[in-house]
Amino acid sequence: MFHALADPTRRAVVERLSRGPVSVSELAKPFAISLPSVVQHLQVLEECGVIRSEKVGRVRTCHIEPRALRAAEQWIAEQRAVWEGRLDRLDEYLRDLQARRRNMTTATESQAGTGRLDLVLTRIIDAPRALVWKAWTDPDHLKQWWAPAPWTTPECEMDVRPGGAFRTLMRGPDGEEFTAQGIFLEVVEHERLVFTDALEAGYRPAQNPFFTAIITLEEHAGGTKYTARALHKDEADREKHEQMGFHEGWGKCLDQLAALVARLKGNAP
Repeated sequence: MFHALADPTRRAVVERLSRGPVSVSELAKPFAISLPSVVQHLQVLEECGVIRSEKVGRVRTCHIEPRALRAAEQWIAEQRAVWEGRLDRLDEYLRDLQARRRNMTTATESQAGTGRLDLVLTRIIDAPRALVWKAWTDPDHLKQWWAPAPWTTPECEMDVRPGGAFRTLMRGPDGEEFTAQGIFLEVVEHERLVFTDALEAGYRPAQNPFFTAIITLEEHAGGTKYTARALHKDEADREKHEQMGFHEGWGKCLDQLAALVARLKGNAP
């Protein structure tokens, strides 16, 4: 049955006969092949029971046999049921994995001393998450907002994957330079970035670890809820980071990020 229906010419014959009986000569007219070739195709279809033919006088007429197609229809329905069941189970499994990841994330943040050892900055950005993600993960875009003006970011290296290196060079108006480097720990496209200066490329421990950052992007009324959380090992590092101007510096960078995303949004097709 499937061999018979695998050929496009034979499928075209079946489609034509589904509209009613027709003679062999009429069946052959639309095809750019010889009449004997058409007859061979008809023989294949007749052998598997998809069509039948009868000769009256010198005219042979072909008819479709719908019941013969039911075997193929039943087999396809059975296979569809099998695969739909598998896909349903896969969907359940993926939802379970997502729930586990959320629970693990919550537990990890709790163990890290959320609230006591963290500094948090939240902002609603009037742009879709995809644009905010692009501004964050494209080095050319990140250079435009990473350092609070009048500082600039002339260099940026990003390998956006777990274990990938993350390095930036910030330069002040008087030529002073500050290099920061670390690696990404977690990357969930359009949703979450986790990076730290506690590790270097290859997961090698850094000499002077300071903090780990968690960036989350959530859909919010057509825009994006942006949350930056800086995790510290103790209260001394948290206070030091705050005194360095975390809220002012990161806040200004976030303003610059929002302005960049607004420009990207304006240029979107």
